[in-house]
Amino acid sequence: MNLNYKISQFQKLNGEDIFSADYFYNVLEKCNALKTDYHEYMTTAPINCDEELIRISTADYDLCCALLTMLLREDHFNSGSFARRQKCGQVKPIIERIIRLLLQKSENHISGFSEKTLDSLNGFYVYALVDPRDDKIFYIGKGTGNRVFSHELENEKNCKPENKKLQKIREIKDCGFSVKRLIVNWGLSESEAFSAEATLINLLKFMPDFQLTNEVSGHHVHECLTTEEFEILYGAIPLEREDVKHSILVIKINKLYRKGMSEAELYDVVRGYWAASLKSIKNRKVEYVFGVHNGLIVAVYKPDEWHYGYENIDAPQTELLKPADYERLKNRIYFVCKNYTVLDEYAKFYRYKTIANLKVNQSAQNPITYLSPETL
Repeated sequence: MNLNYKISQFQKLNGEDIFSADYFYNVLEKCNALKTDYHEYMTTAPINCDEELIRISTADYDLCCALLTMLLREDHFNSGSFARRQKCGQVKPIIERIIRLLLQKSENHISGFSEKTLDSLNGFYVYALVDPRDDKIFYIGKGTGNRVFSHELENEKNCKPENKKLQKIREIKDCGFSVKRLIVNWGLSESEAFSAEATLINLLKFMPDFQLTNEVSGHHVHECLTTEEFEILYGAIPLEREDVKHSILVIKINKLYRKGMSEAELYDVVRGYWAASLKSIKNRKVEYVFGVHNGLIVAVYKPDEWHYGYENIDAPQTELLKPADYERLKNRIYFVCKNYTVLDEYAKFYRYKTIANLKVNQSAQNPITYLSPETL
């Protein structure tokens, strides 16, 4: 079956107000797109057409054909249902999805640039890799020459399941598609390309609809911040030696912290589990715990209780832990703060200040350290 013929048939269906189920049936049959085994593609039993139609945005070609067949079979048992769904706009998204998928298959998918194109790039460029199934960017990069094509070649040689980028490429290929590649900007110096790459990564990581697979955020990168967050971070008042009135456990949560965390999520991240001893906590008479992100005190707690992991008393992140995790964390400590959302006057004073001026080794591997009036 000629691919262009299929495209033209579905474009005709999309371009006209056709409400006849028989007409659609004939087009599917001519295009070898009728799925008599459509029920095998469904996730509901008995089949709920409305729930199945929710899957259109990420459906591949076969599922789209199965969904159309499903609606035609529904019309067989409930005459007129197909026309009603067509009139209320439930059929058109399937046809548009099919056309998009067929057009993507018809594209001449190149594996490298010609010499003339390489000259035209004129230096460094910034590129994006796109999942053709939903047209969402999943990777941002920069390079020269044929760098943009290298990830798919890397995928053929590298089978590491932990690499999210290669895993995504594998998923796309397994569904019968090719990665869409965008050249975002070109003719750049290396420093310009680094800056543009970092800027795009920052922006897309901030947006909830994009799930970037970049393992690093680029060079000389700053986290994307709202104006309020920028003011809190860069307008933060430094905590000075004389401001510290208590024995404090400082916990760096640079890798665990993310924007938009709820108070409960932040509390669970800060309170455990940590490689320390309850004896040390007791001897130091720790009164407050700071959760610190890039030098900024983002959370302050006054613990009511301290426990070892094996005690499992109001333990953090229990819904995420597996048996192997409990074994690994059983001798680490965590704390419980019964009213963690209520801040006393000292906690309010400490929060959103920066510890940049204090003698705290913020580059140390151990995420915990101690502050007290006696040691500063």
